[in-house]
Amino acid sequence: MIRSKTLAYEARSVYSSGKEFAYDHVLHDKEVSFKKDTDTRINVKVNAQRRSLKTILLLFIEPYVWGARDSEKFIFPDLTKVSVTVNGAPNMLYNNGIEDKDMWEEARSLFVKEKNKTEHMNMTKFYTDDKFGLVIDMRSMADQSMHGSGTRILNSTDGIQLEIERKAEGSGNVKCHVFVISDYQFNIMDRQLESLEY
Repeated sequence: MIRSKTLAYEARSVYSSGKEFAYDHVLHDKEVSFKKDTDTRINVKVNAQRRSLKTILLLFIEPYVWGARDSEKFIFPDLTKVSVTVNGAPNMLYNNGIEDKDMWEEARSLFVKEKNKTEHMNMTKFYTDDKFGLVIDMRSMADQSMHGSGTRILNSTDGIQLEIERKAEGSGNVKCHVFVISDYQFNIMDRQLESLEY
């Protein structure tokens, strides 16, 4: 609540003349199931039409009893390599695929905001302490504050194809939850929502 007349006038002026709000939009795109002991290759297609697709995040969970799941437990399912194809062509950033040793570096760019500040997340926790998340960074710039630097996926039938290779180890099923993180912006004009860009 604004109690100052001067501040209220300034706020009204800003919202009347137009204001943009940029933010990250997270979409749960799909769920893919596979067997630990037999499935060594998993194909995931992401076809979310976006002007600026920043990141694809895959989280892997084991079956659980309702009400008994640790909501912060995401396993590392023995991935060895991930190949990325965008609009039918190999992604230049991942020309040789993302290997298991590179997955932490990709995730760190999303989860660790300040350089060398890894007290809550580090490589050991990432791979062995049920804190794993496969991050496919689709931005053209490393700066996280840069809005609109993601990959453009519009009017595409191919979208993004992920070919995930893994070792067949363990038993049971795993569910892979696929999230798409995109740049969004909503615009206000005359104190009303004018448009939404994604």
